[in-house]
Amino acid sequence: MSVKVAIITRTKDRKLFLKRALSSVASQTFEDWVHVIVNDGGDRGQVDVLVNSLGEEQKKRTKVFHRESPSGAPDTLFNESIDRVNSEYFVIHDDDDTWHPDFLTRTVEHLNANKQLGAVVVRSEKITENIEDGLIQAKKTTRYMPHLKAISLYQQCIDNQLTPIATLFRRSAYEKVGKFDDTLPVVGDWEFGLRLLMSYDVDFIDPGFALASYHHRDFVEGSAGNTSFAGNDKHRYYTNLVANRYLREELRDGRLGVGYIMSNIKYNQSYIAQLFKRFLPLSAVEKIKKRIRD
Repeated sequence: MSVKVAIITRTKDRKLFLKRALSSVASQTFEDWVHVIVNDGGDRGQVDVLVNSLGEEQKKRTKVFHRESPSGAPDTLFNESIDRVNSEYFVIHDDDDTWHPDFLTRTVEHLNANKQLGAVVVRSEKITENIEDGLIQAKKTTRYMPHLKAISLYQQCIDNQLTPIATLFRRSAYEKVGKFDDTLPVVGDWEFGLRLLMSYDVDFIDPGFALASYHHRDFVEGSAGNTSFAGNDKHRYYTNLVANRYLREELRDGRLGVGYIMSNIKYNQSYIAQLFKRFLPLSAVEKIKKRIRD
C-alpha cells in the first residue's frame, strides 16, 4: 500500500517526548500518512504502551519496529526506516520535536505544485525547555535560523538548513542522489542535504509563523539530551571527515567544489575565532559564540 507521506521517528527510552511527538503527528490536518517509529534498543514496553493508547485510526497508521540492540548512531537508521514504507514523500520527526497542525498540509501542497523541487523547508522556532518534576517546561521561544530566507547550496556548506523537523523530502530525489550515508553516526542529514542541493532546488516556506518547532534543553545529558549538543566533539569530527572526503574527490578530479568551499569556510572561521580570542575579553567571545549557536 502506498501513502503520500512517511513520517520517521527514532526513539530510545524517551517516553515523555515520544508521547508529545505522537500528539504532534495526530494533530495534523493532512491525513494521508504512515508513522514509522523505530525503538533503537530501548524499553519495548514504554513504546508499546504509548502506541496501544492511541485512537484506532492513528494506531492503524503507526508502525513500530524494535531493534534488539541500540545503533549508537541515529543517522544510520534513516535509510532502513524510510525504505520500510512506500510513499511519495518522507519527513524525519525527531521524538522531541513538534509541528504546527498545518505542517504537512502546506508542505505537501507545495511539493505537489512544484515537481522540480527535491524538498521544501518551513520557518521554524527554537523552544528552550527543561524537565522539571517529570514534566516538560518551556522556558523561551525564539526564531530558529532567523536569517533564513532561501535555501542555498553555499549556505549548506556552512550549516544544515534542512533541519529534519522542518523539511519534507521527495522520495524520488532521495533515490536519485543516493540515500543517507549510513557510515556517518551523526551529521548524516547535513551531508545528505549537500548532495540533494547539488542536484535539486529546495524551497523555503515562511507563512509569518513557525510551522515546526525544534526543542532544545541546555546542559542536559543522558537520554533527555539533544544529540546535536550532547555530542559536539563527535559532530566536529565527522563534519571535518566529510569536508576532507569531498575535497579529496575534487582534487583527484582536478576541480574545486563544495569540498573546497567547506574547507575554506572552516579555515576562515577558525582564523576569525583566534582573532576574537586574542583581541576581545573572554566574556565577549562567549557572548558571540552563544549568538552563533542560537
